[in-house]
Amino acid sequence: MPANDMPWSWPELAAIVLSRELADGEVGSPGGSRSEIPLAAARLAQLTRAPNLAIITSAAGFVANMVDKPWSPLVSSTMDWRNVYAGTEAVLPSSGVFHTRRDWFFAGALQVDGYGNINLTRVRLKDGGEMRGPGAAGLAYSATMAQRYFIYMHEHSRRSFVQRLDYRTAIGFGDGPGSREALGLRGGGPALVISPRGVMDFDERTLRLRLRSVHPGQSVEALVANTGCELIVPTVVPSTPAPSEQELDVLRRQVDRGGVLRR
Repeated sequence: MPANDMPWSWPELAAIVLSRELADGEVGSPGGSRSEIPLAAARLAQLTRAPNLAIITSAAGFVANMVDKPWSPLVSSTMDWRNVYAGTEAVLPSSGVFHTRRDWFFAGALQVDGYGNINLTRVRLKDGGEMRGPGAAGLAYSATMAQRYFIYMHEHSRRSFVQRLDYRTAIGFGDGPGSREALGLRGGGPALVISPRGVMDFDERTLRLRLRSVHPGQSVEALVANTGCELIVPTVVPSTPAPSEQELDVLRRQVDRGGVLRR
């Protein structure tokens, strides 16, 4: 993949793009480990356009809002105890963490398929061995119950975007239209997938992965060539909107002073 020569890193771009998807007054979780991108996205949304957004920091149960609070460093895991200082306004009992409303949720993945199903458990290697991932934790539950969720991929290749998962850790749209309904799932399923190459959503009729935009400096051709699952490609694919000066300033000065997203 070509080196990023933009004045921002792709994790910064991802955090900014995802922050635009969160609405004022909503409640959600940024995920668990390796959650610096969604955690930054949620904090950025609070400080720019959604001051009443509530962040539930995973199973730790801290309910946080950064508006008018002292600065707190961005950390890579929502399970990090230092999140207690990041604008915590309440703490949920452990028995109630997974029974609290979730308008949105974020999930990482080792593999994702054309219907947004996720593998975070194990991947088969060419030599016949396996690479183990972190597993489900609360992912399977949140993917079924959240009103919508966003998938962020640290790699965009034919081994990460696949036609068939090596293991299904959490459901997206299952085998297509009707799958979630047949299972009686209340949540709405995945809304977006973002990677270092672009942003994808899901076709309303077929529920298949669809290219929404390519990031500045990337191309449609390269993204498609590095996607191993079926992908709907519109005739015209725009460039992912660049960060505004305000978004980048708030992100670097108030959310991520330590440059976690630039490492």
